[in-house]
Amino acid sequence: MNTTFEWFKSMGNTINYFSKARVETFSDGVFAIIVTLLVLEIKIPTIDNYESSKALLDALVLIIPKMLTWMISFLIICVIWVNHHRIFEQIKTITHGIFWFNANLLMWCSLIPFPKALLGSYANNLVALIAFGVILALAAFAFTMLRWNIILNAYTLNENVDLKHFKIATRKSLVFGPTLYLLGAMNCLIHPYLSFIVYFFIPIYFIFYNSIKTN
Repeated sequence: MNTTFEWFKSMGNTINYFSKARVETFSDGVFAIIVTLLVLEIKIPTIDNYESSKALLDALVLIIPKMLTWMISFLIICVIWVNHHRIFEQIKTITHGIFWFNANLLMWCSLIPFPKALLGSYANNLVALIAFGVILALAAFAFTMLRWNIILNAYTLNENVDLKHFKIATRKSLVFGPTLYLLGAMNCLIHPYLSFIVYFFIPIYFIFYNSIKTN
């Protein structure tokens, strides 16, 4: 345990070739690509009688799950981007650890279009519902890991940042991130719609409450 802790903290060693501006630009580019990929799964439905309004309406109803998963995933990525931006506003130095924990976060976020497409195609399938929640939980946990690495190397924070407040926000990110996503995944064992409700609630919570706070 001590060895793991020391390794985790040692990643705070500063390496000068990490530019904060370049890391932010790279991260923003990745987020922009992710939100673009999310919508590519939604295709124009094909019908046999292209003049039939009923046939087209029925085909559009069938893609409602794809639209819902796109909306939820889009909001989640936006919330992650907002909080990511606020984290980088609070740090002054990019260390070896911050770079790679940030890369870990981006890696899991870039995978989100896959479970989103899977769930959009198989909205009532337990495997698809669980996969969506697990991948989002891993992305949320990666964000918490980034925050904890910053806490262990507090010198990377700007002088005006309240470390105690930052720690409280980090603990909250663990509860309202991976914990809720896993809860949403497990709720599919009761009813698929319960999972969708939880998945939709999480970004809404961050939009209207957590995202307006300082840390």
